[in-house]
Amino acid sequence: MRLISKIVMIPIITFVLTLFVTQGALAKEFIYVPASNGLQIIDCEIDSVIKTIPYNDYIISAAFSPDGKRYYLNAFHSVYVIDTISDTLIDTYSFSSELSKVSVFGITVSNDGKTLYMTCSIVKKKQNIPKLNVLPPQLVVFDIAGKKMVKNYPIPAAVASPVTFRNDPDHLMMVGNDIIKINLKTGKMEQVMGLLNTKKPEDQRNALVFWQPGSPGDHGIFVNPYYDAQGLAYFIIDKNTGKLTTLRGKDVWFAYSSILSPDKKFLYSVMDELIKVDMKTGETLKIIPLETGTNYTLAITADGKKIYVGPGGADISVYDAETFDLLGIIPLMSDGVVSHSLIKN
Repeated sequence: MRLISKIVMIPIITFVLTLFVTQGALAKEFIYVPASNGLQIIDCEIDSVIKTIPYNDYIISAAFSPDGKRYYLNAFHSVYVIDTISDTLIDTYSFSSELSKVSVFGITVSNDGKTLYMTCSIVKKKQNIPKLNVLPPQLVVFDIAGKKMVKNYPIPAAVASPVTFRNDPDHLMMVGNDIIKINLKTGKMEQVMGLLNTKKPEDQRNALVFWQPGSPGDHGIFVNPYYDAQGLAYFIIDKNTGKLTTLRGKDVWFAYSSILSPDKKFLYSVMDELIKVDMKTGETLKIIPLETGTNYTLAITADGKKIYVGPGGADISVYDAETFDLLGIIPLMSDGVVSHSLIKN
């Protein structure tokens, strides 16, 4: 009886292992690039654009849902919804009207995928009255299923990057002139780190925060460069714990955005150069000038072997993450400022 059981179990185990390997082999990685008037999808195996999804707008930021099934493209007055299973445009949320102009500067998605958090500027007017009513900047809580705003809170000016926490649905961090934590139930805010508004003028910091490089299911650590009187440093937001820490760079480079390697050992930054920094020490390990000039953001493959630089114009450059060898330049249909990576099974 035991011998029969072993004989029966062998093909079952073989089948399960084969299925597991086959499913793993079917996983593919893509870079989503919302260019002007069209979302372009790059296959990371062949490093070429394989599909373009047209729209008529300019995208300033974008965010995947945590499960990777939706990609939300943030134009100034609309949000375009991409189904990443079929790679089609399935909806458009328009927020402005003739008497109310809503400008969306930053966007992120709740961890349950049901809510959009948007930082907005709102200007209203009355019919035939030459007067504008400029409201305080707002954090808008938008219910995706109901397609409606369910809450809004006044927030400081110049907030462009809301950051969710994976294990805390009741709070959100917002990065702008300062880094602020907001309670989504009460609207109460507290300053976590002063950038422009510090106790001493000599402690002021400068950071441009429009990009949150990353992908669904990654380590959940958002890194961004900032500058102060001592030089270059990085603030680090761990979306898993909600904690903020900093890292001092040993050298001063110009950088728009940064991304952390999948193994969390290296930090890559970009502007006119591609820069690699040791995440523990802040020491510069490698730097090269970019063939295509200024670029804004980065994406990295899940194995940490390839870095996709850009866009900053109408192209994406592909570099070997270890050697910094240029592997290729992928032309795009038009200019863009944002890109993200996505693994599909």
